[in-house]
Amino acid sequence: MGTRHDLYFMLHLPDAIAKAIVCHQRQLNASYRGPSKPMDPDRLHTTLVPLGSYEQRIPLEVLRVARKSGALLDEAPFRVCFDTLQSRGQQRELGTVELAGHGQGVQPLYRLRRQLVDALRQAGWPPECIRQSFYPHITLDYRHEPVGVRRIKPLTWEVTEVQLVDSHYGEGRHEVLARWPLQDRQPSLFD
Repeated sequence: MGTRHDLYFMLHLPDAIAKAIVCHQRQLNASYRGPSKPMDPDRLHTTLVPLGSYEQRIPLEVLRVARKSGALLDEAPFRVCFDTLQSRGQQRELGTVELAGHGQGVQPLYRLRRQLVDALRQAGWPPECIRQSFYPHITLDYRHEPVGVRRIKPLTWEVTEVQLVDSHYGEGRHEVLARWPLQDRQPSLFD
C-alpha cells in the first residue's frame, strides 16, 4: 500500500487569514483537554471541486484534463466572508470543526465552482465523477468535541487564484500542481 493522493481544486488562504484562524483554534482549545487534530496553518483552504483519490500516483490523463479545465477559468478576483465557527457531524461525537459563511459572503464561491464544473465537463471529465454537493467551509480541526454554532468576527479576504493540489494523504502536505490567477476582465479607464 503506497501513498494516497487526493486531487482537488482549492483556494489557499492568505497568511493574515490563516493567522486569525490559528487564534480561533487556540481560543477553542484554551479550556479543552480532549483530543484534537487541528489543521496546520499552511494547509488551511476551501475545497472547490474534489477530483478523486489515487494510490501511488495521479494518472497523467487525469492531470491533463484537470489542468485543461483550470485554464478555462474566466473569473475576476472577488471577496469572500466566513463568519461562523461550527461543528459538523454528530453532535455527541468527536468530529470536525469548521469555519463557514452564509449568503452574500460566500455566493461568489458558488459561481466559481459552477464555472469549474462546467470547465471540467467541457474538458472531458466524466459528469458522474463530479460531486454534486458543495458547502463552502474551512476545516479547522478533524477530531474535536462539538462546539455548536458560534458567530465570530467576520474573516474577509480577496480571492485571487485557484490552485490544483495533490494532497499527500497522511503526510500533512499539499503539493501545488497548477495555479490560475483570477483576472479582471475590464481594462482600467486610467491606464
